[in-house]
Amino acid sequence: MERRSTNTVGYTHFTGDVTAQVGSSHGVRLTGGSAGGIVEAVGDDTNVTLTLRSQGIGEIVLGAGANTIRMNSTNMTVGNASTSLMVMMQRYLVQYTVPALSSGSADQTTVTVTGLTTNSVLVLTPRLQTNSTVVGVLMEPRCSTADELKLTFVNGSVSSLSGSTQSGYLLQHAF
Repeated sequence: MERRSTNTVGYTHFTGDVTAQVGSSHGVRLTGGSAGGIVEAVGDDTNVTLTLRSQGIGEIVLGAGANTIRMNSTNMTVGNASTSLMVMMQRYLVQYTVPALSSGSADQTTVTVTGLTTNSVLVLTPRLQTNSTVVGVLMEPRCSTADELKLTFVNGSVSSLSGSTQSGYLLQHAF
């Protein structure tokens, strides 16, 4: 690598890795190569945690320009065009009952999901559907009260459905 520091205060260049805390069971290594620069947790154990920590309430910033992820103790922002800060992203496995629906009708089911909040975007994907009696049902998830998932089902088929118990993965993006 030909790029060198020109800091007038002083600088040090290393031709190999830099490893800190070699006298401890856990440390950190700065390395580089054809894959780019790497900050890596190292240690005597099989699995070693790497913690990035800012000072005080300072942010941790990954990336540069428009391609940044900014985090602090209360929120996270992805990209610089976001008008809302992302507080949490969480996945839940939910069990729900599709109600009996006549052709073209709609109904609701309520499911308790601990941690669900009203200031969220929700995406629900049904798991492998083994019961063909609910094929063609449209679902809309929403959270009207903390810890309460409301599912609205619409029967878009031309026949009535007997309903059944199903499961799916709910992804919550909280703001």
